[in-house]
Amino acid sequence: MFCIGCVISAVAECKIEGTKQAKLVEAFLKSVDKECEEISDETASNIARGAKNPSGYLMEALGKLPAESYKSIVPYFQSQVVSLIKENEKNIVRDTLILMIQEAQEIADDTVVELVNGLKKADLTDEVELADFLAGIFLFALKNTKNNIGGSAKRATREYLARVKNGEKPVKRNKNTDVEIMEPESKREYSNHEYRSREIELQEERIEQEAISFCRRYKNEKEYIALCQVAFITNPTRVHNREMYNEFCELTTSTRNKILEISEVDKIEVSGEYWWFKYLDLFEKDYEKYGLGAERYRYSFSQYFPRLLEYGGEPIDGFTKRIFSPKVITPIINTFSKSYKLDVAGLIDEYIYYKDFEEYTNILEPPMDFMWRKLDFGSCRELMLASYLALFIIGTCRGIPFPEDVEDKMFVFSGPGVSEVETAEDLFYQTLLTLYENYEVCGTK
Repeated sequence: MFCIGCVISAVAECKIEGTKQAKLVEAFLKSVDKECEEISDETASNIARGAKNPSGYLMEALGKLPAESYKSIVPYFQSQVVSLIKENEKNIVRDTLILMIQEAQEIADDTVVELVNGLKKADLTDEVELADFLAGIFLFALKNTKNNIGGSAKRATREYLARVKNGEKPVKRNKNTDVEIMEPESKREYSNHEYRSREIELQEERIEQEAISFCRRYKNEKEYIALCQVAFITNPTRVHNREMYNEFCELTTSTRNKILEISEVDKIEVSGEYWWFKYLDLFEKDYEKYGLGAERYRYSFSQYFPRLLEYGGEPIDGFTKRIFSPKVITPIINTFSKSYKLDVAGLIDEYIYYKDFEEYTNILEPPMDFMWRKLDFGSCRELMLASYLALFIIGTCRGIPFPEDVEDKMFVFSGPGVSEVETAEDLFYQTLLTLYENYEVCGTK
């Protein structure tokens, strides 16, 4: 179903690198409502995906805009919207949207769909000016369509975009007879088998093109593809702070699998929002087995760690720093500096390695007991507690001894790791990935 999200998504897929989606969506909305306030990333994502209608204020402003003034917003579209599209992909945006409109069964051929110049669906051609076209169909979509179609707008747009990038063009019309210009009959005589084979081939090409486009778009975040998979199997309908997660969740199964194949990321064979609870339970058993802290703190992992996801885009870099002084000063540490510090994983690793040495019994304290006291977990912010609990889980998974035959299975998913994750949701999914690697892939169950 054609809607506002389709128009915005087509432009978003071809926008200049570095352009934030929220800025792009705002540019569309301000063409009608100049007083439109800055919108959040979540609102922008919902509108672009076709999961939410624009605000009532926008529709009120549209109602006050007379039809004779539609032409006046074209210069705005040229400077504020078209300017955000890559130069070599402007025709792709136009052809994608024309093709979507032509195949929208709910729109009749004689319906005026481009309100700036009054063009009907049957009159659309690749000769239309892009700024006029985008302004006109955006106004049409605002006036005549609903945008709460379950978040499928972006996914549908990408499918059409892939078709256009593979060489498909909108149907041309004969201006005199208003009929489609078809290829000669000799070029259209295919057997059913040949036709089906070609359709399958085209579909495979579209899937590969969409997967390649995704990987190119996020080439600077390729380490997060493993976490995209975790986000999908955990809760594919959640609106994430990282747009990469949202886009991955909206793709088809075939495209997601192709992305994993291209990126050489193994597929995780689990599903369900709480698939990871069984691994958390195994972690808690290791917490007890290796004496990593008092029993009274063990409850906090299942109670507070899951809350981390609720903090979404909150930065967590302040919790991943090296702040703990080592208790065991080895010659190697001395060669570094007297100010050498450990992070959470280092603190746990030190305890697990040295705890059974008699000479260190009096100077080592179980890491959770030490952190609870040192960092005042009893009264700190919930985000801080949840973040450190996640880091403690990761540190334990990396610090406990592995069976001898699983070294080659470690880090098989190539996630970003603790040093690279930026937000609470990143850290949450990195922790789930680490739990899966440790207790399923490496078999330390």
